[in-house]
Amino acid sequence: MPLDFNELIHPAQWKEYEVFIQTSDTAMEQDIQKSLAYRRQLRAELLKSQSIREKITRVTKEDVEWAEQQLFTSNVVAIDGTLSRYPMVTGTRCRIGVVSTSYKNDRIERVLYVSERELAEPSSSAIEHFSKLLKSQAVSDLLVRALMFFKERQLALERDEEWKFVHGELLPFELRTGVGRLRALEVILGLGRQIIENKKVIGVIEETTHLELLNAGEILNPYEYICAKTLKEELGAFLDTARFASSDEAKFRDFAEQYGAEVVVGIYRLGPKPYVFQCHRDNVNEAVALVIADSQFQALRGFPLLLDYADSICARLLSQHDFSQQIMTKIVSQGVDALGFELYPRSTRRR
Repeated sequence: MPLDFNELIHPAQWKEYEVFIQTSDTAMEQDIQKSLAYRRQLRAELLKSQSIREKITRVTKEDVEWAEQQLFTSNVVAIDGTLSRYPMVTGTRCRIGVVSTSYKNDRIERVLYVSERELAEPSSSAIEHFSKLLKSQAVSDLLVRALMFFKERQLALERDEEWKFVHGELLPFELRTGVGRLRALEVILGLGRQIIENKKVIGVIEETTHLELLNAGEILNPYEYICAKTLKEELGAFLDTARFASSDEAKFRDFAEQYGAEVVVGIYRLGPKPYVFQCHRDNVNEAVALVIADSQFQALRGFPLLLDYADSICARLLSQHDFSQQIMTKIVSQGVDALGFELYPRSTRRR
């Protein structure tokens, strides 16, 4: 039965709090039980398909032993980044940090401080300044995230370790856009070519909105993976909705045609939750073995420990809270009268 908005807003569907609280726990439990039963039904139906079963590959004990040797001989590095922001009247201040970790050492590799004011074009008056600042805000979030992703992947290529983990897709959405009017697509696609030609960079994706990938993960048991599609399909879908200048569109299309089929998009499972990975088609089994072997060290989460370790370093040494406190301290040192305009509103919450 299709959803009916009028039915959803009808007073009979809404309850007083006292009535709601008495029945909500039971209703929630029933809903969850129904959802789990439906998931089991879907999984059973999918596994009846021989064509689907044939696509499932299991990482062997020997694969895992090889991967563990790579990990503990410092032949694998993980790269992750962090982004901190502080909004001000003259534009948001940002700090981007990029971290590398291996089982030999870990360190903060690169840090960039940038203000949104610097992302806006010079102004000759206050009115023009705020007009241009509003325009820069539309691109600055995309830009700073693209900067972080670019530097993560560039650093991965610079590292001496043979195998590299990066957090997220090999070429994330922010990079695929070419950062809008900044027209950075050519240099970004150049990085993309290096990543794919390297063949040893592995993207592990924590969250995905692609339901077909999540559904594919439902049929996997621990130590299993399935190759769902190639990057070429994803790049083609992106190109269908992207707004490029004609010259950039041609460059992107050429890149997708030449390199898209070289990258496999798949799903692996070690713990309760499956995750998406991207890697070169020539090294799929080795790449997944490395990811699964590193995920063994936190089996409940089932995600590579090196990537989570890099993330924890970012959170500890380059935290948003410390960045905000640092800026607030600098503002206060300039005089209390400046604080009212530049105080970060969330910092004054009582909860």
